[in-house]
Amino acid sequence: MRKPTALLVALFLAVILSSQSVAHIGHFGEYAPAKMYDVRTFDVECALSNETCSSQGTAHFIEYFSADWCEPCALVSEELDSLNRTDTVIIQHHPSPGDLHFYSESNIRLYETYGFWGVPDVVLNGEGLLVGPSQSNELESTLDNFTREWTGFLELNMTNGMLSWQADDGHVVHVWITKNRPHEYSLVDQPLVVTDHAFANVTNEIFNYTNDTNDTEMPYHIYNSSMNISHLLDQNVTSIVVTLETPGRIPLTRASSLSSQGYDLVDEGPNDFFPEQLREGGESDLAIAVFGLMLAAIVPAFIMYVQAVRKQKALTDESE
Repeated sequence: MRKPTALLVALFLAVILSSQSVAHIGHFGEYAPAKMYDVRTFDVECALSNETCSSQGTAHFIEYFSADWCEPCALVSEELDSLNRTDTVIIQHHPSPGDLHFYSESNIRLYETYGFWGVPDVVLNGEGLLVGPSQSNELESTLDNFTREWTGFLELNMTNGMLSWQADDGHVVHVWITKNRPHEYSLVDQPLVVTDHAFANVTNEIFNYTNDTNDTEMPYHIYNSSMNISHLLDQNVTSIVVTLETPGRIPLTRASSLSSQGYDLVDEGPNDFFPEQLREGGESDLAIAVFGLMLAAIVPAFIMYVQAVRKQKALTDESE
């Protein structure tokens, strides 16, 4: 009797604890809230030469999550192509495993860094989110609402593929390399598709500087480090974008009041849509699903327990 009872209690506690842990994951999952601090770019021609290249700043940074099989993505791509702004840097992620140009690091960026589910999605300056073609129609008018001052890199240079920096904020340096990838079906050039990614911790040295106002020495952290990305550079590279971030999940603000009108699920084909209600309630749905699976797993143990009780009762009755 004791063994079946102990087994039942253990499995019951496992179900309760598992369901509680899933239910309390919330919007940020198991990730701490993170932030994008700075964005810089390099001139590709300079980067491929033997010269020392200085990075360039930008006013806006757009990460576009797309897929060639995604029909609504064509409308968003047209909107981005017509943007025609010299103060904006764009990279295009292909996170769908069903896409010819699928890139696993873009998939991680979609699910883990930003914590959403589908395409097409447009992230503005690491702060705003436009979902689907209807919201992306507001891209031009919305972009300036997310203007921000990028800070973090004090210096960012490259010589022969060796990236070196000094920074006073952030924890991780990400390098995003794009190349041209013709659309699988229309064969239209997509020149900014992310094909390579590298990252490194931002720091390995700390300096102290003097405060100019009172000539007293104050601890002011300057992080200094480097990373070799020469193996990622060739004549096919179309852009080199470097971001300075903290690890975790970057929270985004919905940048449009328009309905997303559904959007394509990343892991399915072009005719499947993922309603906005499910997008917003995904965490609770996951908790319910996991609880259901755990509950199903405990049924055999419960049946064994009932059978053991009946058998024990029968043996007791016979002995009497």
